[in-house]
Amino acid sequence: MSQMAWTRSIFILLACLLCSCDRSAADTNRESRAAAALFGDFETVFYSKPHLLSSSDTYDQLSKLETSNLRFPFSYLQGALDALAGQFPTDTLASSEAVLVGAKDFQPPKGLGPVRSQRCYVVVLGKRGAPDLRKTFNYDPVASAAGAPVWNWGAKLGEFGEGDLRTSSLYAVVVANSYLLVSNNLAELQSVADKLASVTDDSSRTLSGIRQWESVSRHEFWGYRRYRHTGVADRMAAGMADVTPSAEALIFFLDSNKKSVLRLLASDDRTAEKMNAGISKAGVGWPPLKASGARAWETAISFSGDEQSAERTFIVVGLFGFPVYL
Repeated sequence: MSQMAWTRSIFILLACLLCSCDRSAADTNRESRAAAALFGDFETVFYSKPHLLSSSDTYDQLSKLETSNLRFPFSYLQGALDALAGQFPTDTLASSEAVLVGAKDFQPPKGLGPVRSQRCYVVVLGKRGAPDLRKTFNYDPVASAAGAPVWNWGAKLGEFGEGDLRTSSLYAVVVANSYLLVSNNLAELQSVADKLASVTDDSSRTLSGIRQWESVSRHEFWGYRRYRHTGVADRMAAGMADVTPSAEALIFFLDSNKKSVLRLLASDDRTAEKMNAGISKAGVGWPPLKASGARAWETAISFSGDEQSAERTFIVVGLFGFPVYL
């Protein structure tokens, strides 16, 4: 190879690397904006890379995740989109960069069923871009959010419990050709959309107020709950039966091996002790929370796809406001 050809090859390689870095940085920034927008309005936020939500997932630490309940915070979104079968692009989630959900105002179901809440999902769209919602819905939008049209549809999702079979009312909007938002509350969808479309990006300031954000955000799957101790309608439904006023936040994430981490942030050990007693009573082989630095308690939980793992993840999502009344 001539010197000129060699030099040209080096320049091409460097250009490709720089473009890749630019795309990665842009994706990270969009994900951070989505997280900040949800943290601004919601108590619990979950985040996942799309391949971890797929039923064909082969990721070792999430083997058999479909039956282990960790996907539960995202199942409402999947059900909402499934109701549009044949109209909505089926690969939208799979081709996205990330999927997030914010939840708050946890209410018990009527009879048996999952706890309901106000939720807003943010799908950080991938290279394929945004779905054309005008093609999905053959009627006029019902409102607007951040200057974009909002569509409304209904789906049988069991949102209200076995004793209340009402159809769930859902709203969707595409923001800045970068985000797909789906919510069961129009006002919340509009609020999140406005934050994502704002010319001023306040995400850094918002996220700087989230304790241990830098550590949590490195993971491909995480949940973060900042406890709200006032206005709790039902502590059991909210997953707060063992939570004392000293508790600040609850964190869950998957590490690089076949374990996950549950971390409690609090000003004293009262909540950790109550949670440990409750877990011990449940008998699911869950190591107790132990002190792990200033104002923090932590435990590592193993998942192996068996029945006991399913029980463990059932408890985990319940602590974040996604329990099910059985």
